Amino acid sequence: MMLSRNKRRRSLASFRSGVAAAALTIGMAGAAHAGTTSSTTPTPQDFVNAASSNSNWILTAKSYDNNRYVALNQITPSNVSHLKPVWTFHISDNGPMEATPIIWHGTAYITSAHDHVYAIDLKTGKLKWQFSDNPHVISFAANRGIALLDGNVYIGTLSGHLIALNAETGKKVFDVVAVKNTKNSFFTQAPIPYHNPMTGKTVLLENVSNGDWGGIGKITAFDPKTGKKLWSWNTIPGPGQKGHDTWSGDSWKKGGGSVWTPMALNPKTGMLYANVGNPSPDFNASIRKGKNLYTDSLVALNISGKKPKLAWYHQFTPGDTHDWDPVMPPVLFTTKYRGTEMPLVAAGDKGGHFYLLNAKTGKLVDRLAVSWQHGHDTHPTLKGTVACPATLGGIEFNGGSFDPKTDMFYVPSTNECGVFKSTKNVVYIAGQFYLGGAFPKLVGPASGDLNAISMKTGVFAWRHATKLPLAVGGALSTSSGLIFTGQLNNDFSAFDAKTGKKLWSYDTGSPITAPAVAFENDGTEYIAVASGPAGNSQIPQVAKANKGTMLTLFALSK
Repeated sequence: MMLSRNKRRRSLASFRSGVAAAALTIGMAGAAHAGTTSSTTPTPQDFVNAASSNSNWILTAKSYDNNRYVALNQITPSNVSHLKPVWTFHISDNGPMEATPIIWHGTAYITSAHDHVYAIDLKTGKLKWQFSDNPHVISFAANRGIALLDGNVYIGTLSGHLIALNAETGKKVFDVVAVKNTKNSFFTQAPIPYHNPMTGKTVLLENVSNGDWGGIGKITAFDPKTGKKLWSWNTIPGPGQKGHDTWSGDSWKKGGGSVWTPMALNPKTGMLYANVGNPSPDFNASIRKGKNLYTDSLVALNISGKKPKLAWYHQFTPGDTHDWDPVMPPVLFTTKYRGTEMPLVAAGDKGGHFYLLNAKTGKLVDRLAVSWQHGHDTHPTLKGTVACPATLGGIEFNGGSFDPKTDMFYVPSTNECGVFKSTKNVVYIAGQFYLGGAFPKLVGPASGDLNAISMKTGVFAWRHATKLPLAVGGALSTSSGLIFTGQLNNDFSAFDAKTGKKLWSYDTGSPITAPAVAFENDGTEYIAVASGPAGNSQIPQVAKANKGTMLTLFALSK
């Protein structure tokens, strides 16, 4: 049927109007989805912008890069001595604190050792609401934080549940069992919200801790609306998969390889970077002969599609028998390293090594010893062998940060030695440690170092020595030239980023095994850190008496 010229014009105008309206609708929906002004929880775009936004702290290690660096200049080397507590919130669930406080629009969210969640008013330090869980604890109590998304607070629990809470009230939205075997699998890490632009789906990325209990490590994506599992990637390759032949017999079935520290993510490429833990049974390789892939490795997974694909891996310690897994959260950054600009991913292990790898290829760029090292070529025996570091030494789970202004990477480390013993027989009992020997007994005193590593030279710019282990406090750097870290002697300290000189210290009353955060609210720069009993970091040198579990907020005195 032929249309008149006028009718054709009216039809074309109507079509264009419809297209414009549809485009406007899509644009408005996109703007709402990618906005940065949500009063309840961050949007997916907020997470993408987290590295450049300092008004909140919404991911465990600041941004998807995992770089604990903030461009804030109010607190400086010249005035940091005037830093004072604004308030201290005492946490009712007394236990070791390893959690990062999440800060969003006037509320601080913090988790405790037994999966309690506290929402705290940032201005007053008063409790807004509290969620208390009573999980089955397989071995030790630890939770390292929450995720905010879609109006909810998400927490992975020690009993293997994924729980969503209303961010304004703390009431349960859903509670699902998110692991296959609750006898040996649990969560300690904060979930990571991620919107995949290729699939159009937003997911929560969570990693299962189960390696030392006879399980297999997993990285899993969950639907934030329901808690339903969308995909999962095993850290131990099964039959027919590349790397399976690095395990003798059926040892792979209980091969370990937990992913128990924060993962890094490049949202532009969809590349996820994760450190895989030690093989099991720990301290005894007699029944798991081989390299034991992908344990003790940094893996890069392409998660831009419907299912994850391994892009590359780098194994640091094949067939590890000393529990020297790379637990430092990987940090992504770009700089000229020794004169050549390249994208880098930094890693560190409990064996006392700091590593730099090419983030695109996985090729090892450099490594540097940051702790005492002895007996690295030995293995535990029935009588025992001495090796350094022991299992709490080297670089630990709170990691470090890169400062682009000084072009240095800052990371704490611990020096300690221990006697490693293996056993004749290895027996698996559900719900118990799956070990091939006892955790090492310490030999002599332990100490620590705060290390500044120059990217221009690849060696130390400076080192600040401490009488106690330092690794568990992590490192926070600011553009004003400060480094913050916590210590087991209760001290929260600030150092000059250029020289390593200690400029300020405050006794929180309890050991610090959690990382600090920095942010700006209503024109004021704040620093916050949690403290509590030493927990797994307890050694004879550390006093057992403390003032309990707390979160302390600092600002310059007026």
